[in-house]
Parts: sequence; C-alpha cells; structure tokens
Amino acid sequence: MRHKTHMRFLQAAAVGSIVASVLVALLTIVGEEWAPLKDWLKNTFTHHWLGKGALAIAAFSIITLWQEYVCSGERAAQMIWYAVASALLSTVALIGFFVLHTLHLV
Repeated sequence: MRHKTHMRFLQAAAVGSIVASVLVALLTIVGEEWAPLKDWLKNTFTHHWLGKGALAIAAFSIITLWQEYVCSGERAAQMIWYAVASALLSTVALIGFFVLHTLHLV
C-alpha cells in the first residue's frame, strides 16, 4: 500500500511540475509582450518575478493535491519523463524568445 501511495504522489508532483513550468514560461513571454500582465504582476506581488513564483507555487500545489486524489500512480515514470521534457521545452522557449527579443525580431 505504501508503494502505491508514493507512486501516486510522484505522478501527481510530475503533473504539477508540468503545469508550473509551462505557466512560468507563458507568464514570462506574455508579460514581456503585453505590459498589462507585467504591470499586474508588479502591482499585486511587488515585483513580477515574485508574482510568477507565487503563481507557479500555487499552481504546483493545487494541481499536485488534486492529482494525488485522481491519479492511480501507474504512469508515474512516464509522467516524470513528461515533466523533464516540459522543463526542457519551457527552457528552450524562454531562451528562444529572449534571443529573438534581443535581436529585435519580436
């Protein structure tokens, strides 16, 4: 029983990680291109970085807790690989955006 509980938590945390990494990438890119979002983050959280971090922590926590109740844990290893891929793709998206932004192409 204990093994199944751990696998459910791992799967749930992987899904939470996917959501958090995509959210941070989206908030960063959209915030750079759409000033009202960045201003809202600054006004609400005193700094846009703090806002992105707080929203990512909230998203991770809520999704992880929710997924722990609805997932079986049978796909934990697969979801961990999806989380790794999501983190890498989010990193590539951010690097690509800022390279294009620096070159004044976006």
